[in-house]
Parts: sequence; structure tokens; C-alpha cells
Amino acid sequence: MADSNPNDKPDPQRALVKRAETTPTPPMVLANSLAEAPPKSFVHVDGNGQVRSPKRFRAIQALSYGAAGAIVGGVTLVYGALLGVPGVGIGLGLGAYVGWHIRRGLKLQKATRLLVHDRLDEAEALLKDVIGSWRCPRNVKALAEQNLAAVYIRRGNFEEALKHQRAAMMLYAKQRKKTLFARTVEYAEIATLVNLGRVGEARQRLEQKHGEVPTGDYLRMQHWVAELYVCLGEGEHRIAADDMHERAHVALGITGAAALLGLTAWGHWKLNDLDQAWHLLREAFDRRTGVGIERALPRLHEWMEQYRKEAGVPDAPPADDIPDAELV
Repeated sequence: MADSNPNDKPDPQRALVKRAETTPTPPMVLANSLAEAPPKSFVHVDGNGQVRSPKRFRAIQALSYGAAGAIVGGVTLVYGALLGVPGVGIGLGLGAYVGWHIRRGLKLQKATRLLVHDRLDEAEALLKDVIGSWRCPRNVKALAEQNLAAVYIRRGNFEEALKHQRAAMMLYAKQRKKTLFARTVEYAEIATLVNLGRVGEARQRLEQKHGEVPTGDYLRMQHWVAELYVCLGEGEHRIAADDMHERAHVALGITGAAALLGLTAWGHWKLNDLDQAWHLLREAFDRRTGVGIERALPRLHEWMEQYRKEAGVPDAPPADDIPDAELV
């Protein structure tokens, strides 16, 4: 009998890609606004970092796909998965490509939805398939790298996440205009550096690239979370009480802002405003289901757990009693 061909052995990577392509994918839930967006939902964000209505997204989508096979200059669909943690933004920018370009963009979109619902192995397989594909457009490859970094963040592998964040940043740097996703991956990199204990480097990145607070609500939350997480890593902050109150007020109005609520709780604790700190900490615990703070921002999670009793937060219920965060 002839020896078996080693090339005939099953390829686990291809098997995962096939499973991801053939099994049902969770639906994309598009929230009406940032305030209403629960964990695992998406928001449509414009180039200025401002959350816009789903109607606008669908209108742009219809225009893009109805372009009779032509590439429409300047038409880009941008939407980001909140994941409940603004510092770990992921998303998809899909131009009006033709043929296999569209299929590749849709594969990236599917990987994003799988990632949001913690189907990490399948998401990783699809993303690597996109990255390794022939003549992959630079912006699509950058988004795939950015989303692959989010896979490793959710696994707690911050060294690997940083490699893919920086790969995405290098690709974005070759574009003429700085896009929404170029800015979000920079904020994500800052959080990753804090998680790796490289707080000084994180502070340097923040001050060099993000000296001003963005005006768009989505990017503003990203900025606030990154800044406060760096401060937490440093053990102190110099943010005025009025500015801290403003951030807390905004966070209280957003369903999925558990991370920002926890960080402003820490900020008020450092200001010795304990009544406000414990109020915000209770709100953070109330909204953290499905958010993944313990994976994305472990230093914040550690502080929250350390002071939960002082805030009057009851012990965590058994896992069976926690609502399914995907049913939103």
C-alpha cells in the first residue's frame, strides 16, 4: 500500500474556516444610539467618531452595493462593536468593491460578529484567512489585524494582541487620511500597554497622539477610557473634579459604559469623594454583564473587586444565575 501523502492530513485552520462559513452567525444588532447600545451590539460611527442613526448606515450600504460594480469614491461603511469596553473597539470598513473583494469584506464582517459573541477560534480562522489572502486591500487587511488583536485581548494574550495592533497601525499609516479605525486601534494599544505594565510608554503614546479630546461621542469615550486607564496604572490622576463629574454624568447615560463607570468611580475615590465613588461603582457592577472588563481591563477589574464591599455591592451570583449576555 502506498504511503499516505502528508498533504492529505486535515488542516485544522481550514476546518475552522469551513465551520465558521457554514454555521449560523449571530445577527448584527445595530443600536439606535451610543446611549442605548448594550454589550455585543454595534453602532454606526461616522468619520468624526460620532455615532449616527442606523437609517444612515443602511442608506450608505444601499448606495455602495447599488453602484453597478463600480468603486464609489469616498463611500465607506463604518461601524464598531462596542463590546461594552470602548478601549477595545473593533469594526469593519467596507467599500464598494466588486466580486471577490465583496466576499472578502463580508468574511471580515462575519468574523467581527463571531468575535463579539466569543466564538474566538472561528473568528480567528476567518481573520487569518483574510490576512493571508491574495492581494488583500490594505484597509481590509488592517481591519483584520485590528480585529485579530481583539481576539487575543479576549484571551488575555496581550503580547500577541500588541503585535497585531501595531501591524494594523503600520497599514493605517500608509493611508493618506487618518481613519476612525486608525484612531481606535491607537486607543486600544494604549490599554494593552497598561495591561503589560508598560505604563510610561502608554502615557507617552497618549500625549503624543491624543493631546486633545475628540468631539465625536464614540471617540470621546475611547479617549476618556484610555486616559483614565493610564492614570489608574500610574496610581494617580490630575483631572479636575468638574471634569471627572462630567465623565461620570456621560457614563451614567450609556447602557454599555461599565468600564467608564468603573474608571470614574476610581477617579472619584482618588478625589476622596467616596459617596459618588461607591455610587458609580455599584452602577458599573450592575452593567458589567457581557462586557468583559476582567479580560480587557484587568487592572480596573482588580480595583473594582477590591472595593466592591465598601460600595455595598453583593457577592457575584452563581454562573447559572447570570443572564445570558447574548440575549440583548
